[in-house]
Amino acid sequence: MLDFSEKLTLTPSAMAEKDIVGLRAHGFNDRDILSIILAAAYRNYIVRVADALGVELNTTVEYAPELIRAFGVDDREARTTLYADRLTRTAPSTEAVGRPHFQLAPRLVTAGTCWIDTTPAAESRERFRQAVDELVELSGPTSVRNLAQAFAVRPDTLAVTVEYQRLVGLGGSGLGRRLEAIIGLTVAAALMSRYMGVHHAQWLLETGATTKEVEALARNSRESGIDPRESEVIRFCERLTRAPATMARSDVEALRAAGFEDRDIVTIAASTSLENLICRVADGVGVQLEPEGFAPVALEVFGSG
Repeated sequence: MLDFSEKLTLTPSAMAEKDIVGLRAHGFNDRDILSIILAAAYRNYIVRVADALGVELNTTVEYAPELIRAFGVDDREARTTLYADRLTRTAPSTEAVGRPHFQLAPRLVTAGTCWIDTTPAAESRERFRQAVDELVELSGPTSVRNLAQAFAVRPDTLAVTVEYQRLVGLGGSGLGRRLEAIIGLTVAAALMSRYMGVHHAQWLLETGATTKEVEALARNSRESGIDPRESEVIRFCERLTRAPATMARSDVEALRAAGFEDRDIVTIAASTSLENLICRVADGVGVQLEPEGFAPVALEVFGSG
């Protein structure tokens, strides 16, 4: 379970059906497996919310010294308000690094929607159907139906995930559909997550983006031609996805300087973090891409053509 969760955290795009088989061999059923994936994905979400916004340690709590030191904080520092400022240390650049999508071996397409059971229990079937229908409607013509189906053995989590997505994406964030798609595409590209990458590339095209913009964003090229305000969001999302511990106060200040208010910044941080969760769920359960409706470029940039 721990090995699985670590792999899902560090290299989600490398997840394979054999990882699921390994969990089953140790006595976990499909509901357990989805719960493990959701728990690990949630931790990837909440870590990024905290690091993006510079959340400080609780100065009234007696943290065990050996624990906080394991994360680079000493006892004195933990009792001050300097924790967030500590993160202003020199961070490795995440710009213009490039993303090795096409060095990955093609993911094998298996029969069915994903690697786990997609049959909801009789008592939750109607609730599950409603949540699936809602997500399909929100995600439009090229809907994430297969992703929704992957939640069948935990329909409760699908319902709350859809509700949260209404607030920070899918047209409800207040940032606009284009910027929502840019955030999602940036995260998916940084993680090399094919399923969500193809969907976000398609959604970005549907906002009027050019093929050149989509290709450049998916490959982390500086030649995307997007405006400086959007570029600052991309830089923020890229760093938060790939190296959350390097986030600094200056990253938030850069968004402010680009014209974003604090409510926008919280939304950007939450949206980026949620996309990290969703990509890991999709990769963890091996969601298969829906068979039709995607523009060629949306498929090609993630090696799914």
